[in-house]
Amino acid sequence: MDKFLQYLKGKSIHIVGVTGAEGSSILRFLIAYAKGKITAHDFLGEDSVEKSFKLWHKGVTTLERQKLFLQFKNDLAKTVFYSDKDYLKNITSADIIFVPQSWRLYKAQNRLLWQVKKANVPFYSLTRLYLDFSPAYVVGVTGTVGKGSVANILVQLLKKGGKRVYFAGNETWRVQVTDKLKEMTSGDILVLEISHRQLQDGYARAPQIVIFTNLYPNHLDELNWEEYKKLKLSLVLAQNPAATSVLNYDSPELRKIVPGLKSKVIFYSEEQKKMNTKNIQGIYEEIMNRKSIHYPINILAASTAADILGINREQIMQSLSALSALPARLEHVATISGVKFYDDIKSTTPWATLAGIKKLNGDTIVICGGKTKGMNYQDFSSQAKKLVKYLIILKSQMSQFISKYLPDNIYTVANNLDEAVKIAYQKTKAGDNILISPGAGFFYTDFIKGKLSLRKLIISLLPKGQAVMD
Repeated sequence: MDKFLQYLKGKSIHIVGVTGAEGSSILRFLIAYAKGKITAHDFLGEDSVEKSFKLWHKGVTTLERQKLFLQFKNDLAKTVFYSDKDYLKNITSADIIFVPQSWRLYKAQNRLLWQVKKANVPFYSLTRLYLDFSPAYVVGVTGTVGKGSVANILVQLLKKGGKRVYFAGNETWRVQVTDKLKEMTSGDILVLEISHRQLQDGYARAPQIVIFTNLYPNHLDELNWEEYKKLKLSLVLAQNPAATSVLNYDSPELRKIVPGLKSKVIFYSEEQKKMNTKNIQGIYEEIMNRKSIHYPINILAASTAADILGINREQIMQSLSALSALPARLEHVATISGVKFYDDIKSTTPWATLAGIKKLNGDTIVICGGKTKGMNYQDFSSQAKKLVKYLIILKSQMSQFISKYLPDNIYTVANNLDEAVKIAYQKTKAGDNILISPGAGFFYTDFIKGKLSLRKLIISLLPKGQAVMD
């Protein structure tokens, strides 16, 4: 890292998307350690800076969010800041550009960025900073479904086992820890949730451990299936012989890649007990039979990594009963007149939504919808017909694709989330579940952003009843 900071000295440094969780953390890091001229960019107007910053730091308390914003405001004042119509002004003069993982999605706003990239100006992501320069032992968690939950469980198991742990990566509402890189030591562990977008701007060093949850077609609106697989698999393919790959044996796509890996391969499996490590086999039945908000396969993945990192199986079992979940992952937010509401808006693929439906295992009305990301919804529709009481699809790309696979009597299309919640509640009886689980992309942006929290929205829309709030 010292060499990198020396390289930055005197350079023209630009940060794109500075109000986001990634951009603001990179700014904090550069203000603290770099000695170059910093230019910050955001395509929102200056009057939206506070709103945007607080939106992307929802994972902390209101008081902490305000404290973080004041620090950010102070950092931003030390830069040249271009926003709104001046967004990307002077970007062609940059010696190095720090970008968020989402920059490729905003094609119209970022045409100039593509030109600069073609001119071979170095692009750095937050993930690249973590991977290339962390002095801590890095555990990367990737996959199409479940990576956030696995990372969250692992962090809790390691902390309860006495390890000093940092947690960062793809969770955009989480406070990032780039500014903590200098304080990390080789005895610490950095757990990173890693998406395919975070790998597109390169890295020099793969994690010492990679946990790979599964591999399904996803984000096919951005790249084709082969390109998506190549990006995802690059993390384990880049590992050296001293590293370890923790793979889901139940995923055929992951079993295929084993011969091409240099790393040591350790499996975990929900379907075959014997494919787990000996220590995990010793607690396999307890994990599988445990009543928990978490999926057994995610517990197995995290427990396997914890086992590798020296947490014994007794410690793992003692910790499982106290595990908390991440927000918006099958989160019970309210019970009204005997009807339970679950917030699962982080489930942005059909497979994740189906997993949530199966986990609830009861009479469930599902509210879903969003951008399809190029995925096929035929299998989802086929299974939903058997598993759900009723399906309410918000008017979106998903509603256009899925309607041709469903009989008219099991679904309706709602114009907005307010309408969907009201329709869902009208169709319930005491003991039913209402699961708000997109099964598609951009649900928060398209249907919630700028409104009440999902919890408050539910309470405000429904008739007065005896509400139990979590």
